[in-house]
Amino acid sequence: RNVLIVHGGPGMPYRQPWSGLQDLSSSYRFNYYDQRGCGKSTRPFDRFTSNNMYENMTTLDRTLGLGAQVADIERIRRILGEEKLIIIGHSWGGFLASLYAAEFPEHVEALILVSPATMLVMPQQEADLFASTRERLPQSEQAGFDAFMKDYMDFGSLFKRSEADLVALNTRFGEYYAEVMPLNDLPAQGEPGGWMTWAGYVSMGQKHDYREALRGVTAPVLVLHGSNDLQSEAASRQYSDLFPNAQFAVINDATHFSFEEQPLQFSNVVSQFLAGQ
Repeated sequence: RNVLIVHGGPGMPYRQPWSGLQDLSSSYRFNYYDQRGCGKSTRPFDRFTSNNMYENMTTLDRTLGLGAQVADIERIRRILGEEKLIIIGHSWGGFLASLYAAEFPEHVEALILVSPATMLVMPQQEADLFASTRERLPQSEQAGFDAFMKDYMDFGSLFKRSEADLVALNTRFGEYYAEVMPLNDLPAQGEPGGWMTWAGYVSMGQKHDYREALRGVTAPVLVLHGSNDLQSEAASRQYSDLFPNAQFAVINDATHFSFEEQPLQFSNVVSQFLAGQ
């Protein structure tokens, strides 16, 4: 049985296979892919030459935004020749997998969401990833982080940047994140995306609410949360509360990468869930 893995962000493909899935490889074929705009997949832009911001934003959204990313999952389903997919999405990938399920519910056999990103509603109802990271930094570093975030979110200058500039910004944020959430077993990652990350921001905009769309997905859903994750348990539970046929489970002594930090516990929970389908 084919299972599609949708990795998290910002556009960083993880080491394959996940440690928490290796014990299941005799029963399932796990298909990993690099989302467009990151890793080994096509990076369609280096720099934008137009000074028309609306035109550039429209092009970025159409080429790398949420619609394109969701459509890629559907293309992969067709390539695999499966009428229905089992999908495992982590973090940003959990958000993408949920949007795919809302768009193509007839093609989802089961959904496993690992610490799915709190992107369903904007403005966010809890502290976002950036605010949570800042809160845990030493006070001596917070001013520097604030200056970094001002540069990171400078959409007025966005289209003066290059792919390499944006990759560097994502890499720098990853360093801040690793400082506040040290992970001994953090999976090795490929080069992060640049424009693909900002395409996601452009696609979502400053205000949206996707929650109602998830209520029409009848496929069984498992939401997993690491007990020590920077993201709150309530944020992860938002997903299981919305899907009508959902289960929720906590992986003990794990943060955001429970499939690497607690592979046996992760494997057992996933195996039991899939055995019931």
